[in-house]
Amino acid sequence: MIHCPLCGQPNPLSRLAQHPELTPAVILRVQDEHPGWFSSQGICPGCAVHYAERQIALRSAETLHYDGPDSVGFPYYHPNEMTILSLPERLPDHGYFTGRGVTIAFIDSGYYPNPDLIDGRPAVLDLEHSNADVGRTRRLLEQQPLRIREYLNLFEGSERTGIESPSLWSDAPNSWHGQMTSAVAVGNGLLSGGYYRGFAPEAELLPIKIGRADGAIPEHEIARALQWLLREDNWLCYDVRVVNISVGGDRPQGWWENDVCVAVEELTRRGVVVVAAAGNSNRGELVAPAQAPSAVTVGGVDDGNRRIRLDRPDETARYQGYHHNWGPVYVDSLQIAKPEVVAPAKWVPAPVLPVSPIFREMWILGQAWDAFVAGNVDTAAEIAYTWRTVLDFEPEIRQARAEQLHQALLERMNAHKFIHRHYQHVDGTSVAAPQVAAVAAQMIQANPNLNPYQIKQLITASAHPLYHLPPERKGEGLLVPASAVAYALRASGGLLYGYPISGERLQANGLRNLSIPVKVATTDKVDVDHDRWAAVYLGCLAPAAHRVALTGSFNGWRHDAIFLQPARNGWWHGVFLLPPGGYLYRFWITDADGSVRWICDAENALRAESGFRHPHSVINI
Repeated sequence: MIHCPLCGQPNPLSRLAQHPELTPAVILRVQDEHPGWFSSQGICPGCAVHYAERQIALRSAETLHYDGPDSVGFPYYHPNEMTILSLPERLPDHGYFTGRGVTIAFIDSGYYPNPDLIDGRPAVLDLEHSNADVGRTRRLLEQQPLRIREYLNLFEGSERTGIESPSLWSDAPNSWHGQMTSAVAVGNGLLSGGYYRGFAPEAELLPIKIGRADGAIPEHEIARALQWLLREDNWLCYDVRVVNISVGGDRPQGWWENDVCVAVEELTRRGVVVVAAAGNSNRGELVAPAQAPSAVTVGGVDDGNRRIRLDRPDETARYQGYHHNWGPVYVDSLQIAKPEVVAPAKWVPAPVLPVSPIFREMWILGQAWDAFVAGNVDTAAEIAYTWRTVLDFEPEIRQARAEQLHQALLERMNAHKFIHRHYQHVDGTSVAAPQVAAVAAQMIQANPNLNPYQIKQLITASAHPLYHLPPERKGEGLLVPASAVAYALRASGGLLYGYPISGERLQANGLRNLSIPVKVATTDKVDVDHDRWAAVYLGCLAPAAHRVALTGSFNGWRHDAIFLQPARNGWWHGVFLLPPGGYLYRFWITDADGSVRWICDAENALRAESGFRHPHSVINI
């Protein structure tokens, strides 16, 4: 039995609580109070939660960043957490489904095969030393298995296919926008160690380049892209089940007389989900494709770069509206309010174009900044001096005082919206829409029998209501990926059709329908007949599992006391009695090969910081 080095309690789970699984902020908090402790010793889950809660309490209620030359350009709430959070930390994700086997078509101004689109994790990818050279970078990436099914170039009225097309590998400025939107949806976060990933990091993509040399994207070019997908069922040839459109049409027009909207309706009828950005003009009018009735039109919110618990109204009230477009669409006498759903549209992480000068500059800035933050001011100054021509610094930067160097680095970093040496923060409904497209891909992987109308209905039904925002602008509420996928699994034809959603409280009828034993989850000796206790249904998908245990704050995080039982299709489940209170939990999964995983409940959208890199799930009775 392993003992926690902080509290001394025996706990076999402490073997998991080791660096780098613990968050950097918790490691610093523990080291501050226990100077002799090293992260390699680990701590028990109870202590990890304790220090996570301490860290939460120390965060400022308001952002610490401000408009000035010596501040970072994004909100943060504690000096030890000066970073942009990943999307899965800000919206509860269903980590089991990754979009594998689903193709998303993107219609945009240009693209680039960013390393985040590689299938898997290459052993070596020395992109930094390519110096953003177009030829060298292309040769490096062409050796990797990219998740690009095909590439279609409709630019300037052309029509050419082929991943070898020069326009796909171009350093032209218009390559950036489509690279951004596609990576937000299907990027695997490779250049951040998997941190800045999208919700469908294993989905494939079909990039379609449209537009003109002057940068304009006329509406008829969007229509051409959609019509190409329809022609000879090209969408079916490439297994396209989702289309993301983060560009907009020319002017408001009745959808029934607009070629873009008519094509959207036909694609939807054939079985393709079309996701469209609402636009960023803050007007009560929509243009194609956002006004197409069947499209899933996506607006935005500003979450302030926060982790927000959906079970706490005071926290969800922090969501601020974004300046997206909105308005009603009519089909005969039926009024459809758009957007249907909202997603984060500010402080969204996205990779930098690898063949741009900014990529090289941010790599250098990242090295200098890391050295400066670590207290190695002289090293940071030497890096800044060595690369002064790239960074546009004067030779005097080598002798700069710490505060001068700090300001000089931040000025360059903020100019590029720096959050990581390979990523920047971006905004707009252009990056809100791909989040919904990615979740649609997850849902299709979970239940391929779903049609686009069902997917749209399930996304809106599972959204979290934002009562404090104007009703005409928020749609049905905030995108909740975990819940949307859970709903998809229980729709007709789904793996879990007929089962409750994990985390759901059951009444007597639900208990009778399941016909599985009810177990007491807590290890405390209390009266199990108390009428205030609740029966909670919990389950997880683990087809390779030999055994699945329930561990949580209610049983001292023991992994050898309470077990789920197998059902069909790799589903493990159980019903557990708990007294009133709030509880944290995870599943301890032992696979048939002896490997062990400790994961949160993928279906329960209520999550809390755990002190580890991944959150705990929450039950409130």
